[in-house]
Formats: sequence, structure tokens, C-alpha cells
Amino acid sequence: MNGFSLTVADVLTKKLFSSAKLIAGANGQQNIIKWVHIVENMDATKLLKGNELILTTGIHLKNNVDDFKQFIHQLIASKASGLCIELGSSIQTIPDLVQQLATDYHFPLIIFQEEVAFVEITQEIHSTLINQQYEIVKNLEDYAQKINKYTLTANNYEQILMHLYKHLGLQVIFTFNGQRSIFIPNIHQDKYEMMQKQSNVEYKEKHLISCDVNILNQRYGEVCLFSPLRVINEYDALILDRTVIALSQYLLRDLYIEEKKGLEDREILEKWLNGVSNIEELTHFLQEHHATTTTNHWIVMIHQIQKSKNSDLTYYKLFTRNVFEKFGFFPFIVEKNHQLIFILANLRERGTYKHRIEQAIERIHDNNKKYAKLKISLAVGKYVTNLQNVKNSFTTAKDTLQIRWKSQDLSYFYEDLHLYHLIFQLQKNPAIMEMVAEYIDPLIEYDQKHNSNLVETLKVYLQTNGLKKETSERLFIVRQTLYHRLEKIEQLLGHDFMKPEKRLALELMLVATEWSSSP
Repeated sequence: MNGFSLTVADVLTKKLFSSAKLIAGANGQQNIIKWVHIVENMDATKLLKGNELILTTGIHLKNNVDDFKQFIHQLIASKASGLCIELGSSIQTIPDLVQQLATDYHFPLIIFQEEVAFVEITQEIHSTLINQQYEIVKNLEDYAQKINKYTLTANNYEQILMHLYKHLGLQVIFTFNGQRSIFIPNIHQDKYEMMQKQSNVEYKEKHLISCDVNILNQRYGEVCLFSPLRVINEYDALILDRTVIALSQYLLRDLYIEEKKGLEDREILEKWLNGVSNIEELTHFLQEHHATTTTNHWIVMIHQIQKSKNSDLTYYKLFTRNVFEKFGFFPFIVEKNHQLIFILANLRERGTYKHRIEQAIERIHDNNKKYAKLKISLAVGKYVTNLQNVKNSFTTAKDTLQIRWKSQDLSYFYEDLHLYHLIFQLQKNPAIMEMVAEYIDPLIEYDQKHNSNLVETLKVYLQTNGLKKETSERLFIVRQTLYHRLEKIEQLLGHDFMKPEKRLALELMLVATEWSSSP
């Protein structure tokens, strides 16, 4: 037997099968048997659950080859392990067409050349299966204890996966956050890659099994077992599951250690954000602590957090780090003044970074609603292509955060808030703002005094490029009312209010007024 599974090949070696002969479907001898079922009626195939070894006298098959073929097809569709037929008074020979069908589908077809006791076969195989289940539970418990202890002394996750390989003798494949798969040991990589390209679904189901590695409710990667020489069995799957649980615990502990180490790196990261770090020191820091980070493309992202009493900021940081890694960023984190400042190294194409950050934010928000329950405001700074320009990204991220503080509906990205950044800078100079405000104040005062809508009318009129029909439709007013309002706007602002330079100032002040009045 292969470990803790019973195959067709195994039962053929038993004494009760001494008169048995495998006449077709030899390539299916590694099919796993989970139960034995006696079938003397074609309708009984509907009761099969898969992996049964079928015993029959063939009484329902003796008169019609088509019925025989249909019976074989039904067993194959039910994923039975094989069929044993007792030759005798009911059926003396197996038609060639039936044998060919079994061979084509790798479905073992066994004949008993003399009378056998089906009840004895059933008892012996079922006893073997029950004893196997007992041994599985016993060995599984022992393995779980050993692997949990082993994770406490392992220096890296490869050692844990090597322990899995030594226990089962199967090829272990670990895919980490969408990166290139790691083969432990690297002995069947060529066969695995060929299977991925060429093999059918049925072959993969028998020879490949995978289990997701989940950390903090986030998929971190997957571990696969690949067996080109035998079929994956139930024991393999259970051992894989226990190993992945231990691996997840190890990786989580490793993340916590890394988070603690990040606090020690805070000084150099703050100097980097403030533009006062030494380039040689910074380069050495990146090479020493994060050798995989070879990119020169960086984005600073700020998470402004209002803590609640029961919030877990460590959980939030670990989860968020994992999400960013999944979407192609390497994060450095600085915690300061109720803020988490992420320096994100972009490891993929520049053109996709916005979409990937939006996907990451959506995932972070969904998880935060369920678990961390933090009140968060986000802002993304300018994309920079030089280590020393990270300060610029940090500065623009802070400006973006202040702009979005008044309106959370605005874009997260600095590059998308052109006009708002201009207004934000203008507001730092009251004299300029007072001068520009003179353009729009007459309309504001008139609306307040007469309870009218001249400001809104001007805004829509400018948005439609002076198209009166579209403006009246968007304002839900008749054309005559629009003419009256435009006449009043012209009286207050001057007949030249649609000239390019004056129109630009008006549009700027309309946005500034709307943004400034936001809560």
C-alpha cells in the first residue's frame, strides 16, 4: 500500500484474489479504494459516491453488449475505482469492446475465474480500510505535535516544507504572494511544468493537491503536493493541511518579529521621509534589510487613523503589509502621530500602480469593516523615481490628505487633484485669495440677499461651455429663466465674464468656494 491508502494493485495481491485476473485498464491500478460495493442492478450506480471497488456476478449484463458498455460508462462517471466480475453461470466472457472501453479510460476490469465469496472480500477490505483510518488518526496526531514543535526551532519556512517532503516523499511546491514557485526539493519541476501545460483535469485531480496559506484572513500563498508516480491519497491531504496550519503560524510569528524590527528602523526611515538621510547609508539599509527591493520607483501613502478603544493597530499593519505585497509593492512602515506612513516600493509596471493601489485599498477597507474597525483617511503622494525624491512624495501625500480631509469623495492620488492642489497652495496666501475672491463675491452676496441661485447657474453654465439649452436642462429651468439669470450675472460680473482669463479665475473660485465650504 502507498502510505495510508488502499489501491486496486494492493487488493490484487490479497489471498482472496488469487483466482483473479486483471484483463483491462491496467493503467488504473493506482486508483484508490475507499469502500466495496456489490452491484447487481444498473440503477444502483446512482448510489455510488466515488472510489468504490464494485463486485458483480454480471447477471444484469449477460444478454446485451450495449448494456455492458453503458454500465462501464456509468461506473467511470461515478468515479468508481474498478470492477470485479465473477465468471460463471451468468456470464462466461467479457466482450472485446468492453475490455477496450475499460482500457481507454484506465478503468481496472478484473475477472474471477472461479466462484468466490463476495462477503469475505467485503469483510477483509473493509477491515483493512477501518484499520487504516485508525492508523491515519494516530499518525496525524503524532505528526501535528511534531510539526508544531519543529516550527519553534526552524530558521526559515523552507525547513518546514522540507519536513513535509521527508514525511510523505512527495514533491512540495510553495507559491508565495504570486511570485515564482519554489520546489522543495527541486526534483520534479520539469514534470510539474509539463503537467500544467498538457495534462487534463482528471490527471491533476489524482496527482496534484493544493492548500491555501492564510494569514490574518488574507491569502498569503499556497502549498501544493505533486506526485507523478502515485495518486494523492487522503492521508497526504490531511498531512498537507496540518503542515499549512503550522506554516501559517510560523509566517505570522515572523511577521510580528519583522514588525518589531521595523520600530528599530524608524529613525532611518524618518530621515528618509524628511530628505536628510545619507544616500550611502540609505542604500546600505535597503540592501542589508530588504535585499529583494531593487526598484527605484516609490510612492508614499498616508493612513490617518482615529483609534477606537478596541482597535488592534498591529493587526491592521500586518494585514495591510500583506495586502500591499500581494499587489506588487514592498512596504516600509513608519507609525507617527496617529498615522501609518507607507513608503511603497513598486515592484511591477508603473502604468498599473494606481489600479493596484485601488484594489489594495478596497481589500483593506473590507477587512477593516469586519475586524480592525478603525476610522481611516487615506492619501497617496506623487510617484517618484529616485530614492532622494521620496521626501517630495511624502510632502504631496500630506497635502493630499489635507485636501481629502474635507471631501472623502475625492481621489486618493495626488496626480488626480490638480486644481485642488492649486487652490490649496493659493489658500496659503490670503492676499491672493482675497483678490481672486472679488470675482465671485458679488454673486454670493446677491444669492444670500435674494435667495437666488446665481452661483450654481454660473457653475453649470461654465461646465457646459456656455450651451444654454444644456444648462437649462441640467438646472431644470425654462430657457427664459436662464436668460434672466445670465443677464443678472453679466450685470454683477461684467459682460466679459466668459473671456478666457476671467473665466479661468471664476472657475477656480467656484471650485475653491465649494471645497472650502465642505465640512
